[in-house]
Amino acid sequence: MIRRRRGFTLIELLVVIAIIAILAAMLFPVFARARESARKIQCLSNVKNIATAVQMYLTDYDRFPPNNKDKEFLDWLDEQGGGGCIPYGYGRYNGANPYLRWPVILDEYVKNRDVWQCPSVQHVSSAGWIVPQYTPVWWWYLRDNGFGDCGGPCCRSYPPGWGGAVTDSIGQNQLSYDSPGTFTMTIGANNNCLYNRKTAEVDDASNWVVCADNQQGTELNTMFGMAYGNAECCWGLEGDDVDRFYNDASFRSKYAPHLGGLNIGFADGHAAWWQAEAAVLAAGTSVCCGPPNYDSCVQTPGTQFKGMCPFYEVHDNLP
Repeated sequence: MIRRRRGFTLIELLVVIAIIAILAAMLFPVFARARESARKIQCLSNVKNIATAVQMYLTDYDRFPPNNKDKEFLDWLDEQGGGGCIPYGYGRYNGANPYLRWPVILDEYVKNRDVWQCPSVQHVSSAGWIVPQYTPVWWWYLRDNGFGDCGGPCCRSYPPGWGGAVTDSIGQNQLSYDSPGTFTMTIGANNNCLYNRKTAEVDDASNWVVCADNQQGTELNTMFGMAYGNAECCWGLEGDDVDRFYNDASFRSKYAPHLGGLNIGFADGHAAWWQAEAAVLAAGTSVCCGPPNYDSCVQTPGTQFKGMCPFYEVHDNLP
């Protein structure tokens, strides 16, 4: 007798495909969480390295990075009417000076600029405005030559060497955003509340935030913005989703960088992952200020983190 080989029937094939689909649906989220857990650890290591660099800087100088003190420059900057600068306080003055950006100041301690990267953070900030030092005072070059396409002196200004092939945005008539080798960062570090503050004035270094994953920008603005970003400009949400973003913690948790949380580095050199809502509550509604007006800072009683900006400034709907 001749035995004929029997293959799968259509029903059997469909059953096998269905089983594979069910297993895949069960395993893919597990793989995604495992991948994100690995990214969280990688980013935590980078945040830790930056916090350690800050601590080394404090050991050498006994104070945090300086702020602008050139009155002639400050007066000139006021005349520009903002020009891309933060329109209040010392943040705009320090942001205008490419040599006072924390990544630039900490570069000799960090050694590797890749530590400013976190692949899970969506907001990428790039060095755009490269200001050369062709004059004895760096900002005279801007004063004498204008701002080119950047629109103002605070257009993410950085010194030469941070813009890839762009070393002079005015002379080359080119911003460096898309230039190969341009410095980019997704971990924020510029803290206006700490500029020029002496180490002795930091009463509890383990609670002063010096760097963190940041979904909204390079500066340590509000903890809410660092953890979640902004519904409209960061994520393009519209209508009811905007209200849900600002009022429903369970809805916005997916917008945090790492499994509903973010990595935060502190002035004592330690770093830790924080659940996003817990971090927002720990920051409270403290008022961010800068030198020399530290006495005007307001800290919400009972909150843990020091020197953060107001929670309620992120969006009008917030309390």
